[in-house]
Amino acid sequence: MPMRPLLQLVAGVLCASSLATVQAAEFLHNGVTAHRGNSVAFPENTMAAFRSGIEVGADWIELDLFRSKDGQLVVIHDATTGRVGDRDLAVADSNYAELAQVDVATGFRRKHQATRETCPPRQLPLLKEVLKMVMQQRRTRVSLQPKMDCIAQAWALIEQMGAQPWVGFNDGNLAYMAAVKRLAPEIPVFWDRGAETDLAEDLRMARQHGFESLVYHHAGITAAKIARVQQAGLEVGAWTVNDPAMMKRFLEMGIDRIYTDAPLRLLVLQTESFGEAVRCEGTYPHHLQGVCVDDAAIYWSFTTRLVKTDRDGERLREVTVPNHHGDLCYADGELYVAVNLGKFNDPEGNADSWVYVYDAGTLDLLRKHETQQVFHGAGGIGVRGDHFYVVGGLPDGVPENYVYEYDRRFRFLAKHVIASGHTLLGIQAAAFAKGRWWFGCYGSPPNLLVTDEDFQLQGRYEYACALGIVGLPGGRLLAASGNCQAGGGCTGEVRMVVPDPEAGLRTLAGKASAEGR
Repeated sequence: MPMRPLLQLVAGVLCASSLATVQAAEFLHNGVTAHRGNSVAFPENTMAAFRSGIEVGADWIELDLFRSKDGQLVVIHDATTGRVGDRDLAVADSNYAELAQVDVATGFRRKHQATRETCPPRQLPLLKEVLKMVMQQRRTRVSLQPKMDCIAQAWALIEQMGAQPWVGFNDGNLAYMAAVKRLAPEIPVFWDRGAETDLAEDLRMARQHGFESLVYHHAGITAAKIARVQQAGLEVGAWTVNDPAMMKRFLEMGIDRIYTDAPLRLLVLQTESFGEAVRCEGTYPHHLQGVCVDDAAIYWSFTTRLVKTDRDGERLREVTVPNHHGDLCYADGELYVAVNLGKFNDPEGNADSWVYVYDAGTLDLLRKHETQQVFHGAGGIGVRGDHFYVVGGLPDGVPENYVYEYDRRFRFLAKHVIASGHTLLGIQAAAFAKGRWWFGCYGSPPNLLVTDEDFQLQGRYEYACALGIVGLPGGRLLAASGNCQAGGGCTGEVRMVVPDPEAGLRTLAGKASAEGR
């Protein structure tokens, strides 16, 4: 399978402080559009579906727009509410107060034989409600599909709310999409095309109007069409694909984007290449300390080297860094590395704890944050929502581990205690995934600590992941291992693992992981 984008799945959402702080590079770029939200799991075009689409890690969610009789921009696909709701109203002929009384979860409940308890009533959202929610984070954007001529009104609302960085438009109506580009040339347009439309004409019109993407009905997708659109400098996508075999086939063809009702299903398929180990190209003077990922790259901390590779492990960039760089995590286009500068694990707290922040694209050092509250020295770091959690050393005889919580500006918030018993040198690697914390520790045998979100111990296992652990979509994780040879340098690799009630984690093939020192 060719290289596909990869998610660093982070629970929760990140607040954007101002329009100026939002850059396109901060958003995910994984080619997964949640069609009408995560609509396989929640009623389509509802706040629950959109929220879930963001939470599972789609880089775009998509919605449909009508204007109500009283001029409100209402999110719904059909001109009437009958298919999804418990009553049939014509949207354009009804005031929003009437439309808001329709339970638009009715159709979903009927289709899935669900109860009101498992699938509670939902109402049609307004566009401004969806935009407000989307603007509270910086991972996922929203594509608007106008079902009537409401482009100017939608754009006025977008400008009023300052939502420009979060939005794009998609539809097959050329007049509508051309109007978007006249109003806002910088806004992405995904031009929807049928299976049998003329490709040469599609490309000509897309270039003429400045569209960024052509999205074809899945029945018209071929490898040749994908290649031709990409050669023209445009993104190519398919709508709407829910079958896993078709998803996999399109991914293997190298398609850029897939619209799907089941975004998590697609995200999991994108990570399947990690069923086999991915080795970091090259050897390094010191051993691997941690790994993290973004939507397209893997980042490796080799104590005195910071390395960026593609998903196949091919080295893209390498920089020399001060000793001792430990575990790292990714957030919003930046790498956060736990650093102790060689002062580590002193019983009296004579450590020197920092978090260094690097640009994920260039590996340039951006800033440093003191974290001297980490009493025995910073060794690992994880992120959950907009808070960072630093872990580190543990002298002999101490029967518990500690986690130090910081806000986005690295103001110290709290010290958390894990009733874990002693672990050699404390905790070296941390990740939050599937509603739990996963902590990798040295030892012979090595230790994996699993806690709930409040750091209450759920299990201690003999499993090696102290050299790095990362959360992925669908409840999967990456675990790192490494090896050092006398005179031959040190290497590192990652392998996909899944939670296991007996072993803590296991590879997909069920084989144990080995950890190098």
